[in-house]
Amino acid sequence: MWKIRFALAVLASLLLPTREALACATCACGDPTLTSMGTEQPFAGRLRLATQVRAWSLASGEPRVDNLDLRELRMDLSVAYAPVPWLFLSVMAPLQARTVQDVSLAREGGWGLGDMELGARFFLFRDREFSANHLVSVLAGSRLPTSVTQTARGLPLSLDAQLGTGSWDPFLGLSYTAYAGDWSFIASATGYLPTRGREGFRAGASVLSTLAAQFQPSPSWALRLAVDGRVEGESNQAGVRDEVGSGAIAYVSPDVLFSPVTDVVLQLGVRVPVFNQLRGNVRPTPILQAALVHDL
Repeated sequence: MWKIRFALAVLASLLLPTREALACATCACGDPTLTSMGTEQPFAGRLRLATQVRAWSLASGEPRVDNLDLRELRMDLSVAYAPVPWLFLSVMAPLQARTVQDVSLAREGGWGLGDMELGARFFLFRDREFSANHLVSVLAGSRLPTSVTQTARGLPLSLDAQLGTGSWDPFLGLSYTAYAGDWSFIASATGYLPTRGREGFRAGASVLSTLAAQFQPSPSWALRLAVDGRVEGESNQAGVRDEVGSGAIAYVSPDVLFSPVTDVVLQLGVRVPVFNQLRGNVRPTPILQAALVHDL
């Protein structure tokens, strides 16, 4: 009897479709590294869904003179798809709730859709087709003028309370990723060149950069530490220059990544400002963030 059972088991294993071994994203790319959205290894047909929630606030100006307090809760909904191994296409739609309070304690707020973002990541170099140790990619795309400009009652929002600039903002970036056993490293920089948007407002050109190291001692969790920086030029409204918010700022960003089940990654972290050279006496608070990524 045991010989018959053994023969049936062998036959069943041979009849199982081999693609079941590639059912998860880790198997398909040969890389067990837990990754946040935008840092994954590509393979044809990879589809990722993600949501990220961030809570932050800042104050600017002089207290009791021209102080302005801004608070925002934001949820980014993202979809990324790789039609071929060297290309990732992505769409991101932000849902935002923002309140602004000036020195007179007058308050206004807006909520709804922010400026959507379309992007394409081109992988220019990978040292191996399966489980690459080195990846170099270029990111190109644009923000879209889709943000809300009115309150729920249909009243116009001030520029500070609006959920975006309402302009086409093209961007271009370069990224390098290295994998070394339990460790992985990321270096990236992305430049934005905003166009003129609503009410003649044009945001300043900016560069966002990230240096990150990740240690993953287990298939189910990892620790990540990053330094995120931003350099931004002066904005302009109808020909009048405004230096408030321009300058440079850097954050230290510790994160924990956890995979409760296959193809699902939960990321929890905080971005703490450690270097602030923003003009206009801008005082940001730490940014709390949580993200959930699912491979289909």
